[in-house]
Amino acid sequence: MPNAALSTGQVGARQPQMLDTFDARKVKEIYHLEPHPETGRLIDSHPGTRSKPMRVLCLGMSRTGTMTLFHALQKLGYNPYHMTVAIMSPRTSLALWGEALRAKYHGESPGWGRAEFDKLLGDYDGVSDVPCNLFTEELIAAYPDAKVVLQTRDVEPWLRSMDNTAGAINRWRSWETVAAWDPSLAGPFVRFRDLVCPIAFRTIRDFSSADTPARQAFADHYAHVRRVVPRDRLLEYKVQDGWGPLCAFLGEEVPDEPMPHVNDAEQFVFAHGLMWWLAFGKMVSNVSLMVGVPAAGIVAAVWWRRAS
Repeated sequence: MPNAALSTGQVGARQPQMLDTFDARKVKEIYHLEPHPETGRLIDSHPGTRSKPMRVLCLGMSRTGTMTLFHALQKLGYNPYHMTVAIMSPRTSLALWGEALRAKYHGESPGWGRAEFDKLLGDYDGVSDVPCNLFTEELIAAYPDAKVVLQTRDVEPWLRSMDNTAGAINRWRSWETVAAWDPSLAGPFVRFRDLVCPIAFRTIRDFSSADTPARQAFADHYAHVRRVVPRDRLLEYKVQDGWGPLCAFLGEEVPDEPMPHVNDAEQFVFAHGLMWWLAFGKMVSNVSLMVGVPAAGIVAAVWWRRAS
C-alpha cells in the first residue's frame, strides 16, 4: 500500500518539471481517438506525421539510465521520446503502445512499421525506455540512418533498482480495484503494466529472488540487440561514461557543462503513489454518491483493513 502522507504541499514541492516535449494542443487532439472504421486500429486514426528525421534509438532496458540519457539528449538539442512523455496522455498513448505490443507479441493485428511509428513518434528524433526498446527490429528497419545507443548496467544493481521501483509499486495491493474507478490514468496504467511487464521483464513483481525471470530477460534483451543491430550503428554505453563517448558517437560537440545524472527512483515511486491515491479518492467519491457519505466511509474503512 503506498504511503498515505501525500499532502498538497508535497505534491507541489516534488511534482516533476513539465517536459519541453509536452504539447497540450496535440494531446487534446488525440485524446479521444477512436478505432479506424475500416481497419479497427487506433493508430490508423492518429493524425501525426514525421516532422523531423529520427536520429538516435536508445534501446537499453528501463532503469539503466534512461532518464539521464533522456535529459542528456535534450541538452544536445534532440527531442527524445520516453515513457514519461507517453504517460502525459495515458489513455491514448498507452492504448496505442498496447495495440503495437499486442500486434507484435500476440498477433492481434498487422505489426507496426515506418508508417505507424511516424504517426506516434513523428515529432521526436530520439527514443529511450520501454516500450520503444521492445521494437528493436522494427525501429532499426524503419529508421536505417538512426544510430543505436545500447545503455546498460550490471545485472545485480539493475535488479535492485527494478525491485525498489517497478517491483515495489506493483506489489501494492488492490491496484486493479482502485484502477477500475479511474479510466483516465490508473486504469490505462494497470492495463498497460499487465501487458508490457511480462513482455519486457517476464514478471510484474518479482525482481528480488535469486531465480527471478527478469534476470534472463535482461540478458536476452541485450544479446538480441547486439545480434540484430549492425556494429557500425551501435554504441554500448553506461551513463557513468559521461559526454565523451556519447558525443563522439553522435557527432556532437561536448557541452560545456556536466553530464546530467538523474536518479528518478524516489520520484517514480512518488508519482505512482499519487496515481494510486487519486484513483482511491475517485473510488470513495463515486461510492459515496451511490450509497451516501456515511455508508461509503464504512465501506472504505472495511475495504482498507482487508487490503492492508
